[in-house]
Amino acid sequence: PQVVRELSTRRVLTTEWVEGTRLDRDASPDVPRLCAVAINAYLTMLLDTGTLHCDPHPGNLLRTTDGRLCVLDWGMTLPVPSDLQYSLIEFIAHVNAEDLDAIPEDFVNLGFTPPDKVEEVRRSGMGDGISFVLRQLSQGGGPKKMGERVLQEFAERYGEDLTREELREKAREEMRERMKAQLEDAGVDVAGVTNVVEEMSRRNRELFRVPPYILYVSRAFSTLE
Repeated sequence: PQVVRELSTRRVLTTEWVEGTRLDRDASPDVPRLCAVAINAYLTMLLDTGTLHCDPHPGNLLRTTDGRLCVLDWGMTLPVPSDLQYSLIEFIAHVNAEDLDAIPEDFVNLGFTPPDKVEEVRRSGMGDGISFVLRQLSQGGGPKKMGERVLQEFAERYGEDLTREELREKAREEMRERMKAQLEDAGVDVAGVTNVVEEMSRRNRELFRVPPYILYVSRAFSTLE
């Protein structure tokens, strides 16, 4: 919506009134198209224009009476610097190409990992896991579809004849074995560690942090999904 500048201040943002229906409550056949428009709009904000709308709850996404998308409430936005945009594009390219060797450096450039921890991240194998999750998210369909795809991958890896719980247990067992190997590589006496998962989680907290901007980005795209 257009900003009414004479009624706006540094603390108050006033915009024109827009007639429309909440996107999640509108039964019009073009709503799926408008959802795709919204996702494209947010990607453009994130990777091109550099100003991200950070409050995309369902009440702020309208289908106007003439069938257009309207994003309301621009009181909370996040500037996205050009160097961060470039780093995001590089990261997406590396994930798509499954260039796992490049991902630790991407973590540093995106603010996830301190520069002095990059070699430890390489040895930790965190890039594999994050790449796997992002590949699943990129295929869309929400949590239910993602869960189905993960189970299908587990079935292909561990055996089609196993039950869901058996597949999950196989995955957990493989994860624990990888963690043990990583701790041993780091010179840790695994026999003396009572809980391998907790020890690995403690160590990973030193390697990986979530920068504030990613929380806003995650909220935006989870709402749109």
